[in-house]
Amino acid sequence: MTDGKPAATPDSNEDKPLKHYRLSIRRPVTIAMVFLTFLVFGWKSYQELSINLMPDIAYPTLTVRTEYEGGAPEDIEKLVTRPLEERLSVVSGVEEISSVSSAGVSEVILEFAWGSDMNLAMQEVRDSLDQVQLASGVTKNPVILRFDPTLDPVLRIALLGRDLAEFTDPDERSNIAESDLTQIRDAAERQIKSDLEAEPGIAQVVVKGGREDEIQISLDSQRLKALGLSPEMIVLGLQQQNVNLSGGLLQEGRAEYLVRTLNEFTSIEEIAGVMVTAPTGDTFRLSDIARVNLGTKERETIVTVNGQEAVELEFYKEGSANVVEVAKKLKRFFKLEQEKSFMEAYLERTAPNDKSGRAQKALDEIKKARERSDRLKNRLPDFTRPILITDQSRFIESSIAEVQQTALVGGVLALFILFVFLRELRSTAIIGIAIPISVVATFVPMFMQGISLNIMSLGGLALGVGMLVDNSIVVLESIFRCREEGDSIKDAADRGTKEVASAVTASTFTTIAVFFPIVFVDGIAGQLFRDLALTVTFSLIASLLVALYLIPMIASREGAHFDRGRASVWALRGIRDARDSGGKGFGLVLALPKLALRYAREGIKEVYADTLGLNSKARKESKG
Repeated sequence: MTDGKPAATPDSNEDKPLKHYRLSIRRPVTIAMVFLTFLVFGWKSYQELSINLMPDIAYPTLTVRTEYEGGAPEDIEKLVTRPLEERLSVVSGVEEISSVSSAGVSEVILEFAWGSDMNLAMQEVRDSLDQVQLASGVTKNPVILRFDPTLDPVLRIALLGRDLAEFTDPDERSNIAESDLTQIRDAAERQIKSDLEAEPGIAQVVVKGGREDEIQISLDSQRLKALGLSPEMIVLGLQQQNVNLSGGLLQEGRAEYLVRTLNEFTSIEEIAGVMVTAPTGDTFRLSDIARVNLGTKERETIVTVNGQEAVELEFYKEGSANVVEVAKKLKRFFKLEQEKSFMEAYLERTAPNDKSGRAQKALDEIKKARERSDRLKNRLPDFTRPILITDQSRFIESSIAEVQQTALVGGVLALFILFVFLRELRSTAIIGIAIPISVVATFVPMFMQGISLNIMSLGGLALGVGMLVDNSIVVLESIFRCREEGDSIKDAADRGTKEVASAVTASTFTTIAVFFPIVFVDGIAGQLFRDLALTVTFSLIASLLVALYLIPMIASREGAHFDRGRASVWALRGIRDARDSGGKGFGLVLALPKLALRYAREGIKEVYADTLGLNSKARKESKG
């Protein structure tokens, strides 16, 4: 009796209504399995998370690019830009239209409202472009781009020809270099560019450098003047004779054939043999008044790598694509990464023993992707040597790795400081176990919400870990205070958690109420800080669950004792007992494994019973 009140007994809690956080004390295996499930799914989610420097900021913009070769900026604005602006201004969702008219190129930039469906907007823009009649001088149809032309390319790769150090003759070196550059440029334009632009995440591939073949017609001005011809008449004659026309339909029974007249030039000789009619009525061959030969197109850009000319490929990603994933895909295509990934090596080891066949199926998908890259690589000449020039993903991966390393060092220092102040290894170990579990559990909702690993999300994770340490310390200190007041270890975990549960929950949700509303902000700020707000929210919820359920469960466990004697190591205990029973020499060696295994089995059973909260005596009483 104390102050007229009956003393609390260990069984007095049985008559009280159960609190939800007491479940972790009464059902430790269930709680352990729940957090183990969080660990498994969290680790898998972490492997699936994409890596980026900053959150994916998808600007709701579309760029319509139109090429008008040889056109002056004033002409392009009048003939191309203004008609496009007038037609595209009626597209639904467009908030602002801006344009840039430069020599030979018109770019019309459409800005849509935040949250617009860009796929639907692109289809509407494409339908509007089909109704625009542009000037006849437009060399290419308008192209819709889903990236900002002012951004830098994600990846730049140089395609080099043969090593010219093997050739000593200067003329031979020059001829080989020109031939290699021409072949590489032609293959890059015809095959690589079109194939890679069809890949998800790649918006455009720009080919620079190299040499392009063109048929050059050099007119004799004196002969033209004497015959009364003009260059425009020569161009008109070539256009009229270099065209395929439909000849109608030809029916034969039930079959119907399309008849076409093929009149396109296929060789230089055909161009040289074109008949030109002078105003006087006389006809001449083009070769009589001009020189026709295969030459090289005038180059505007020359790319050199280590003093050798090359063809450069610049890759631009779509607005919503991940930089690291796009860079990895391109490097696999060009075989710039020869090392096998950890997942591929793991699948190769587990596929033979996997009866379900999932490992082999995943391995087959990786092999198909490699074969596809081989086919793409084979479309280039055999002597082509790809070299990586710039790669934005390297900077991103190194930055994220540095942030992760800094966070890891910060966690270790936090545990060290806790140990210095608490001066108790058990408490520090409990918090050391709780921190990684809370961090890994946060990756599950991050993966479900499509959040990438970036500076903002990792910063939010660090804030959540700081709050996790606060919650865990408060709960742990409350439990040990109750322990010092004389409660049993389980009653101390129960009462200590109950006394601070409401305060810890209130402080956690107060912090969540500060960060979570950022999710509803629109515009660049909303996209930039959305990952931070969600990660802080998820990590705080994980820290609250860990503090209220995992910490009491671990703190309420009594230490397991494998041997009540001094020899707590099973092997040493086996040596001692074998020696005491008279074993010597080789007989002692033979008896040792059997005794050690028996003691290990007994120890495991005892640990299992202690973990469930039932000792051997209680089990015998329950059976009785």
